[in-house]
Amino acid sequence: MANKDYILKKLQEADDFLSGEELAEDLHITRAAVWQSIRDLRKAGYHIEAVTNRGYRLNRDYEPLEKEKIASGLIDELKEIEVLVEQSVTSTNDEIFRRDDESPLSSFSFMVAEEQTAGKGRVGKSFLSPFGSGLYLSAILKGSKDFSPELLTIAAAVAARDAISLQTQKPILIKWVNDLYLEHKKIAGILTEANFSSSTPRYVVGIGINTDTPRKTFDKKELPSAGSIDEGKLSRNRLAADFVNALYKWCARPKEEILDAYRKYNLTIGKTIAFSKRDIEYTGKVKTIDDDGGLVVDVNGSTTTLTAGAISIRGNW
Repeated sequence: MANKDYILKKLQEADDFLSGEELAEDLHITRAAVWQSIRDLRKAGYHIEAVTNRGYRLNRDYEPLEKEKIASGLIDELKEIEVLVEQSVTSTNDEIFRRDDESPLSSFSFMVAEEQTAGKGRVGKSFLSPFGSGLYLSAILKGSKDFSPELLTIAAAVAARDAISLQTQKPILIKWVNDLYLEHKKIAGILTEANFSSSTPRYVVGIGINTDTPRKTFDKKELPSAGSIDEGKLSRNRLAADFVNALYKWCARPKEEILDAYRKYNLTIGKTIAFSKRDIEYTGKVKTIDDDGGLVVDVNGSTTTLTAGAISIRGNW
């Protein structure tokens, strides 16, 4: 029996975590070889948790990402797009650009992955993307005839909120400009990137949604503000289809409708925030979000508008 088959059998029989050290001793192999077998099993679609000082455990309720299940949930207008499913990529944003370079994809085609080893966040930050505990998705859009490129991130935030709300009644809110929050914890981030190297502009909307990421994973990476939806039987396959359906619909709506929805569910309006401009930190109160998606802030009686950048909310919210 191959090492990975033996380990799978032991995991299926176990009621709790199995020590990597014990598995290594049983098989007379190294801990590194045990870990490689775990990675092979994950690539085969098994969701195996790994916890420091406890070992490994098979999640029997885990639903792997499946192309057929995702595609079956897409609206008729999207039935011809490409749905790409990967086990592991560095970044879904980078990978879908690369795939489109190799063989052009139709607009709104998208990729999902079980994990990202170098998930991308805004302003050069990373996005933690552990195997099987989130939805990591990038959709490619081409041209700009049917949507406003400057509102893509905002439309994606509204679409993500709509999609998540189809499977949970929890109060999902949007933090300007590209994050989704639940009970003061960031559960999702959006990164929109553009490429103008060809005759038709290409845009990629990437989103990471923490669906079932353990608290201890965030704590280990020192991410106290990160959180997860944790909605029991939430289906990532359905969530993927629902998000792209919603993104397609919101991109086709008038600009004012997109902004009205974005303002309605935005937790930033009325809050005191801190932000930096030219390496100087300011504090002010958010008045509104303007008709271009900018954040209008009152700073000591003077109004300034932020069009990009990071903000932090101060005080109790």
